[in-house]
Amino acid sequence: MAPKSALSWVSFKPAALSVLRRLRVQPGKITAVALATFFLGIAAAGAAETISIIPSADATLFEVNPANSAGGADYFNAGTTQNGTRNRALLQFDVASVIPSGAQITSVDLQVEVLRRPSDGFEVSLFGLHRVLQPWGEGNTIPVGNPGGLGAPAAPGDATWLYRFAFNETWAAPGGAADVDYVNTLSSSAFIYGLGTYHFEGSQDMIGDVQSWLDHPESNFGWMLMCQTEELPFTARRFGSRENPNSAPVLTIEFIPVPEPGTLSLGAIGLGALVLVRGCRKACERV
Repeated sequence: MAPKSALSWVSFKPAALSVLRRLRVQPGKITAVALATFFLGIAAAGAAETISIIPSADATLFEVNPANSAGGADYFNAGTTQNGTRNRALLQFDVASVIPSGAQITSVDLQVEVLRRPSDGFEVSLFGLHRVLQPWGEGNTIPVGNPGGLGAPAAPGDATWLYRFAFNETWAAPGGAADVDYVNTLSSSAFIYGLGTYHFEGSQDMIGDVQSWLDHPESNFGWMLMCQTEELPFTARRFGSRENPNSAPVLTIEFIPVPEPGTLSLGAIGLGALVLVRGCRKACERV
């Protein structure tokens, strides 16, 4: 989705009139041009933009089959099954490839869609996003011959319950260790009920995660999606993955780009013109 501007010239009209009154001049042609130039520069420099992206990678960690994966499937799982085995999901978004360097992140929102819940009943539970601290692999494995809750034998490089990259680099603990493999503190959370769309709204921690991924893309390892009551069965949910054309997660980001040199010059020219107009008027009054 292409960025869109959140501000317009009209919003600066009251400010322009205020400046005119302070300068004690009538909005003549020269003053109007100067003001237009000045506020156009401000508007261009401060306009917020919004962009929406899907994950660059996502995967499921299956406790029931710790050597299995499903990185190429059109879903990922999170939560605890009716049999008491846990699933944790990984999501990564390539923020730095779509937002200009130096931009200020002001708002974020993650939308996910639940496609399936336990058939024998389900428990409402709080799900949370935890910033991941270690790199991991998505892989292309697609389970076949089972409903998808078991995964399929992982290929080298896939993320599994045991491995960040099968079969070489392990998690600090099976499924990931708090404050080693992922941050224990939640970045954001949402209660998940039945089927449908849910939003993880941008807390300051969540905004901070996205800002850090923009500023330091080498440390962008995404989020781990975990049920916060993993001790309870029937909390497992299946979510649409990036391979799902209709139900992929969507991260919406609002940001303020760094003004380009030309924009700053435009504002400076307008400001200089205002100063010149005021100076000329004072000179004329003294004659």
